[in-house]
This record gives sequence, structure tokens and C-alpha cells, in this order.
Amino acid sequence: MKSPSTDKPPPKRFLQLVDKTVNGLGILAGILLCVLTLLICVDALGRTLVRLFGTSQWGYTLPWTLEVSEYALYFITFLGAPWVLQRKGHIAIDLLVHATEQRFGHRLPATADIIGFGVCFILFYFSCKVWWISFSEKILIHETFIFPEWTIITLAPISFLLMSVILIIR
Repeated sequence: MKSPSTDKPPPKRFLQLVDKTVNGLGILAGILLCVLTLLICVDALGRTLVRLFGTSQWGYTLPWTLEVSEYALYFITFLGAPWVLQRKGHIAIDLLVHATEQRFGHRLPATADIIGFGVCFILFYFSCKVWWISFSEKILIHETFIFPEWTIITLAPISFLLMSVILIIR
């Protein structure tokens, strides 16, 4: 009889969990981008109709479009960043890599990943602190909508943690 731990080692399960999480966040970012595009188009069309027909009864505007767009861009950034990083889609200075490739080999990309891990982990730590302060002090955002600030901040620590994990796996 085989033990359950020999069938699928935990590291492989962990890697699969990271992959599925990152892919899910990437899909959410894509969906949010599509929704944001439609929202802006609908709002622009509504404003155009108001201007063309000269009365607010013909056409409409969505007063919360700007605020929703701001938060959507924030969410798209933090949802999509781990997905882009996992696929090595972030901007790289190729000139430096190619110029030093023969001399340093694969050490330069590994060094960049280690530095990236350090930066992401530090940002994870501080974003957790900011989240905790916002959560414990019950800070509210008062704009068109009123809601707890920590609900917006929650995504930053998750994203930085995932990027740290991706960089350390490399």
C-alpha cells in the first residue's frame, strides 16, 4: 500500500497551487479590463448623447465611472502583475543581459531574481502593515461610494507575496 505522500510530493502541489492562483488572478485582471473598457465606452456614449440632443433626458452619464475606473486600474495592476512576472513579461534591460551574457552566464538573471524577491518581500511586509493599520483603525474611503479602505489595500500584500514566491521558485 502506497502512502499518500509518495503519490504527489507537496512541492509539486504547492507549485500547482501557485500556478492556478496566478492564472486565476490573471483571468480576473483580463475580465476587469474588458468590463472597464465597456464602462468607459457606455459613459462616453451617454455624455455624447447628452451633448448632441441638448437635454439630460436624452442620454446619461455615470457619475461613479471615474472612481470605479481608478480602482479598476489598481486592481488590474495587482491582479495581473504576478501573471506577467511568471511569464517573464516584465520589462528587462536586454542590452545589459546580452552584453554580460558570456562573462556572467546565468548569474545575472539569478541575481536580478534575488533582488526582485527582496524588493517584493519588503513591499509585502510594508503593505501588510498598511493593511493592518487600515483594518484596525477602521479607516473609510469617502467618495461616491463609502467603504473600508482595507478592502482596496488587501490585494497589494497578496500580489507582492505571490511575486516573492514566483521569484524564489526561479
